[in-house]
Amino acid sequence: MTIKEIKRINKEIARLQSKIARLQGEAVKITPSLSDEPRAGNVSDKIGNAVTQIADAQQRIQELRAERNAAYERLSRDVFEENCIVMRLFLHYSWTKIALLIGGDNTADSIRKMCERYSW
Repeated sequence: MTIKEIKRINKEIARLQSKIARLQGEAVKITPSLSDEPRAGNVSDKIGNAVTQIADAQQRIQELRAERNAAYERLSRDVFEENCIVMRLFLHYSWTKIALLIGGDNTADSIRKMCERYSW
């Protein structure tokens, strides 16, 4: 697992959550559109379709969270790179703050590159 994969998982979770919110909004809006023109026989179960899509999206979110949490569990604080990754992902420190805490001749950019290349 890499930081880019974690970011991809987080983006996918956010996308699915917005999809769920959109589907819930569509499922709640059940007022009919009134017009004088005749309609074709387009019969569909909007609420039923939305409910199944919401359930599928929620299941996928749970799978992604489990995958992400398993990756987090594999991180240890003994390895230098993993310690920096923990500070970035869990404590939400900036790369500059991590470089200042680590000290030495490390710059924010060098810490970022090292962590992005690291795979655990």
